[in-house]
Amino acid sequence: MVRTEILIKKLKMMEMKLKERVERVRAMERLAIAKLIIPFCLGIAAAVILYLAGQDVYTRYATVFIIYSFTPLGGAIAAIPAGLGLGIHPAGLIAFIVFSDAVISLFLVWNFDHAKKIPLIGKMVEKVEESGNKALMRYRWAKRFGFVGLVLLVMFPLQWTGSAVGSIVGRLIGMPPLMTWLGVVLGTLIRTTLFTLISIGVASLFLG
Repeated sequence: MVRTEILIKKLKMMEMKLKERVERVRAMERLAIAKLIIPFCLGIAAAVILYLAGQDVYTRYATVFIIYSFTPLGGAIAAIPAGLGLGIHPAGLIAFIVFSDAVISLFLVWNFDHAKKIPLIGKMVEKVEESGNKALMRYRWAKRFGFVGLVLLVMFPLQWTGSAVGSIVGRLIGMPPLMTWLGVVLGTLIRTTLFTLISIGVASLFLG
């Protein structure tokens, strides 16, 4: 009788532990899905806000985004003068570019391993990872200086740099996701602000 009661207690404990494990797995799955969806939701929300602001506003920012995203080297160098030329306020331009990079970085630091399994996106992530490895081989100081090195890597428009590559580099050198994201955002903010000020100064020099 006593043995039976002990066995029943053990079975109940095993059942409780199993339920706890299942719940933890489910919670992790929900968190993983949220991390995958949130960056897309932020991007869509920004696009909707710009669209509601007016077709002209939407077209201006969309043009900047296309130039910034698809210029092979130094997208900011081309996108910022273009944005200013389209009449976008410097503060709005800086905020838009920083936000764009922040969302991309957030997606990568949260979903790097999962993203490689997603059709189409996976190939892009693998290319970014390859660029990240090349960046580490070429700019060894980035690993040596840690957070500061990551900020500098994102700041300068060199080959195999930028927010996406910076996000991967931060992961490769073992930085926590939050620190990697902060480093990318800070680097983008400094770079975008400097290039905007330089562009305004150059424009004033020629037009003033």
